[in-house]
Formats: sequence, C-alpha cells, structure tokens
Amino acid sequence: MKTPLPSQENLLARLDRIPLIKPIVRLLILLACVWLAEAFDIGIVGPVMAVLKSAWHLSVADQAWLGISSTLGVVLGMIPAGMLADRIGRRRVVIVGILVFSVITVLGSLAQSLSQLLIIRFLAGLGEGAVLPLPYLYLAEFVHTKRRAVSVGIANGVLTAAYLLPNLVGSYAIHTYASSMAWRLPFLLGAIPLFLVAPLYLWLPESPRYLIKKGRILEVDSLVTRLEDAARLPHDTSLVNPRAAAALRLERAEETRLIHVLRRPFLTRGLITTGQLTGALILFYILLVYGPTLLVTRGFGTGTAVLLTGIMMAIAGIGSIIQGLLSDRFGRKAILSIYFSLAAVGCVLFAASVNWWITALAAFLSSFFGLGVFPVSKLLVAEQFPTHLRGMGVYLSEMSARSVSGIITLAFLPFALAQFGSSVIFIAIAVILIAFMIPVWLAGRETARISVEEAGATSLAALAREMEGNRMKVQPMP
Repeated sequence: MKTPLPSQENLLARLDRIPLIKPIVRLLILLACVWLAEAFDIGIVGPVMAVLKSAWHLSVADQAWLGISSTLGVVLGMIPAGMLADRIGRRRVVIVGILVFSVITVLGSLAQSLSQLLIIRFLAGLGEGAVLPLPYLYLAEFVHTKRRAVSVGIANGVLTAAYLLPNLVGSYAIHTYASSMAWRLPFLLGAIPLFLVAPLYLWLPESPRYLIKKGRILEVDSLVTRLEDAARLPHDTSLVNPRAAAALRLERAEETRLIHVLRRPFLTRGLITTGQLTGALILFYILLVYGPTLLVTRGFGTGTAVLLTGIMMAIAGIGSIIQGLLSDRFGRKAILSIYFSLAAVGCVLFAASVNWWITALAAFLSSFFGLGVFPVSKLLVAEQFPTHLRGMGVYLSEMSARSVSGIITLAFLPFALAQFGSSVIFIAIAVILIAFMIPVWLAGRETARISVEEAGATSLAALAREMEGNRMKVQPMP
C-alpha cells in the first residue's frame, strides 16, 4: 500500500523551518553567482562610456542612448520573462537568460559603430531582464521565514559588490591599452558567465512553491525530505502553519490572470513598493552609468574615477548584507526608512562637497545606504503577492521601476547635467528618495517574520475569516 503524499500545507510548513544548512547555502552561492554574472554585464556600460565619450566623440544624445540601450532591453525582456517564470518555471528562465546575454555581450566587442553597439546592448538587455528579478524571487519562495531578508542580503551583497569587477576591468584596460582596445576588453570578458550554465543545470532546484502550484507534489516531497535529512529534522507529516494554510486556501480560490495584479489590493501594494524601488534604482543607475563621469567633473582622472565608482559598489555590498540582517530582526519598514534617509543625506553632501573628506563621506553614505538598500527594497516587492501572481507582480514592478529609473532618468540626465550641473542632480535624488519612502512608512505593510503565503494574502481580515471558518486541530508551528 502506497503512503499518501503530504498535503501542500504540510510541505510548506516543513520547508519554512529548514535552517541555513549546506544545500540552502549552495543555493545562495548559485544565485549569488547569477547576480555576479548579471552585475558584470550591466556594469560594463559605465567604463565603456567613459572611454568612448572621447574615443568616438559621443554627443550628449549619444551618451543618453548608450546609457539606456541595455536598460530598454531589460524592461522589454521582463514582459515575457515574468509570464514564462510563472508558466515554465524559475529555473529554465534563469538558464536561458544567462545564455542569451552572455553570447550577445561578447558580440559587442566586434561593434564598429555606435548604432551597432546600441543594438547589441539592447539585445543583451533582453536576457538580463529575464534573469534580474529571479534570485530574490527564488529566495523569497525557498528560504526559512525568519531568514528571507538576510539570504537576499547576502546574494544581493554579492551582486552590488560585483559591480566593482567591470570598473576594475575598465580601469585596468584604460591604463593598459589604447582606447580602441580598452572598451572592447569588458565585452570579451562577458563570455565568462557561460561557465555558470552547467552548474545551474545540474544543481539549481526549481522553486518548491512553483512546483506546488503546478501540482508536482512528489518532487516537492522529495526535496523537502532531503532538506530535512540534511538538517536532521523529523519528517513530521502533521505539521501545519494555520495562518499559512488559510492563506493557501484563499489563494487556491483566486484566478491566475495578469489583470489581477492590476486590481486592489495588489495594485495598491504594487504602487507603494514599486515607488520605493524606483527611488533606489534612480540613485543606482546614475552612479553606475554616470558615476565615473560625475567624479571626473570633481577633478578625478578617468581611470581613478572608474575605480572609485567600483569601490563604492563594494561598500554597498557590505551595506546590503547588514541590511538583510537588521530587517529580519527589526522589520522591513524601519530599516528601509533608515537606509533611504541616510542615502538622502549622502546625496545632499555630494551636492555640497567642497573638499575630499566631504566627498568621501558622501560617497560612503550614498553607497553603503543608497546602493545597499536593495535586499529589502526588492524583497518587499516579492512579499506583496501570492505565489500564483508573484512572478508577474515582481516583473511588472521591476519593469515599471526600471523604465522610470533606467530609461527616462538616464535619457534625461546628460541634458540635465549640461544645463544644471551635478549638484542639482544630487539634491533632486535626495528629494526623490524621501518622497518615495513616505508612502511605505505611512501605508506599507510589514512583512518580516511571516510566511510568504501570509505576506501575499489578500487581506488580514480575509485571512482571519478563513481561519475562523476552517478551524484546524493541528500541531502548532515550533
């Protein structure tokens, strides 16, 4: 007689108690490597622009197009990728996305004109857009309830610090080769992420919550059992989290259509969390793409400016890890508010800096808190939606935020710099950061220390009614 499979509610409750054991750490390392590869590919724009601005005599409009070309691809690539992530799985989208942007990036080294380079960066962006949101979507659906933010913080810390790599490569190339070769070297090294495809294919598991939604209970049971064995936990088939179970029942009753992401309460949640993500990304894109150019206007040499921008990214990686640790303990809203506020202070100091130590303090605050804000900023987006809408919700939020920050802002920035100077730009960023944080503080939902099923439930009132109508006599969660 076959043993009946555990219920979905039981499997999720058992998954949520798995500590950070070796298989989970391996998952973290794989996803961190995914973001490292992505960071290198996205980050080459800044060093390349710093060289081509003089070598190809780029106009302000040319710089704007080069700055937004890959981001435009990222935004458009997110539209089909979000639907595919919910339809064919997170794992397949990650692997195909890396293949696409790595191969196309190498072709960038062969570009003979700006128009060719713009087309290549746009096509690479399509693959980048497919991959970019998936690591934190994965971790939100996989990792222990009380360790979600720190796990995203570690992976995102690697992502942010990894933006140092293209700047190091760019600085080395600028100091070593003629300009005709210096800008091509980062593109040639874009082939390195291809070595990541085989490990991902062999060792990256599919999201268990995605598998449950597809009815592949046997695979989830096998995965959870292996994780429990590794953690030396019993296979408790009676374990259920009542609140998560109630949220799961509510979720089953809802339809899975894109239009539901655009209806309340998910529309309101999405607007609030997308706003704060937009503010963070505006600062990120300006420093990533125009950081070297801005530092040159402050008197630094081109190679030194590229290197200093990379160091800021490394500092941000440390800020990311610390933010994840703090937000799991003290809550998303409080830590996010502190990071946004101190990042705004850094931007104001950048605008007012008259000597090197004020510039250094401004760079530290802007990088540690501004560029280090993304673990909670991104995780908060993923926690707003139920599993059947999470992929579409995350991709729509990323697409909207990056359209404003990585396309509109970057297209406008060269003209704003020429007209107003960098000080006005940094004051504007400070205002934007605070303005987008206020709705989160006033109307945002606290999602720390609860399961993603509870976090994505339609409402607390609906959750309470569901629990009241379906009283369950089960063993309480430890």
